[in-house]
Parts: sequence; C-alpha cells; structure tokens
Amino acid sequence: MRMKLIKKVLSTLLVALLVTSCGSMTTGVSIGKTEIKSSDIQKSVDEILTARKSVDTSQMQLIDGPELLRNQAQFAIIKVVLDKVALDKNLSVTSADVAARRADAISRLGGESGLPAALVGANLAASNLDAYLRILIISDRLNSDLVATGLAEDVAATQVSKLVIDTASKLGVKVNTKYGKWDPTTATIEAADATSGAVTPAP
Repeated sequence: MRMKLIKKVLSTLLVALLVTSCGSMTTGVSIGKTEIKSSDIQKSVDEILTARKSVDTSQMQLIDGPELLRNQAQFAIIKVVLDKVALDKNLSVTSADVAARRADAISRLGGESGLPAALVGANLAASNLDAYLRILIISDRLNSDLVATGLAEDVAATQVSKLVIDTASKLGVKVNTKYGKWDPTTATIEAADATSGAVTPAP
C-alpha cells in the first residue's frame, strides 16, 4: 500500500512538473518585458479564418498556414514597439483619435457594411482593428513631424523605419521558433524555412 501511495504521489508531481514545463513554452513572442502568448496569436488567426467564411474572397490574395501565423506574430510585435516609440516621443493617441480614424476608414469604404471584407482582405482580425489604427496614427505622426523638419517624404519614411528597428533592438525581441526567425536588422520575422518543409535538399 505504501509503495502504491508513493507511486501515486510521484506521478502527481511528475504531471505537475510537465504542466509547468509546458506552460513556459506557451510564449509566442516577447518584446522587452511584454510577453504575448501563442494562444493569443492563435485567437487572431482563428478570428481571421472564421471571418473569411462570411465574405467573398475569390478576388483576394490571402495568406494561410505558417505565413498567416507569422503575420499575426509580427503584428503583435510592431504594436508593442510602436507604443514604446510613441511613449519615447511623447506622442499621445487617445481613444477619440482612434474613433475618428475608424470613422474615416468606414466612410472611405462606403459604410460599415464594407468593413468585414476590408478586414479579411488585409488579413486583420476585427478585434485588432483599433490597435491597427493606433499603429497608423503613430506612424503618420512620426512621419509628419520629420517632414515638418524639412525631410523629404521618402527620407522621413526611412527614418521612421529605422526608429522602429532601433527601438525593437533596445527592447529585445524573442520569437517562438514556430513563427520563424527574428531578424533584428529589419525588425521582421523571417520564415525559418521558406519552403515550409515542402522541399528537402538532395542527399
């Protein structure tokens, strides 16, 4: 009886250790002290795939599989990085700013009814729309501020990109290998295997 009890306790401890170990592997991406779970990134992917069923996608160029996963992980990273840039540059983006940008976008689409298809075409989950609009607002303001100093539009755009890359580098970005490999020189996630395993080298 004692041996059975000991085995049961050891078994329980082993399960607990395995769960703890698996838990440490659930991080999808980390940007500085900010960690985003793989499950959160997967939620965005699932939301996008579900939304595709309700619109006509026959004329759209959509991404799937590993590319879609990588795209959503990249979005999660850029969202955090640009929030840090805005903080460093004292750029304030209010909920009213986002609402105004949203209203403008919907107006350009010809009304709310055009939004679902636009989101699907942009590979963007509806729940991430406000975060996406915030990214656009921050980018536009950074660009406008640089242009106001006398820089040409293309030079200003390059400077904004450099700022994003530098900020990501300072924060430190780590990416779960399931999404690909982080390239700090471009602040993008590169495919770990461009062929997704479809092509193997000849022996």
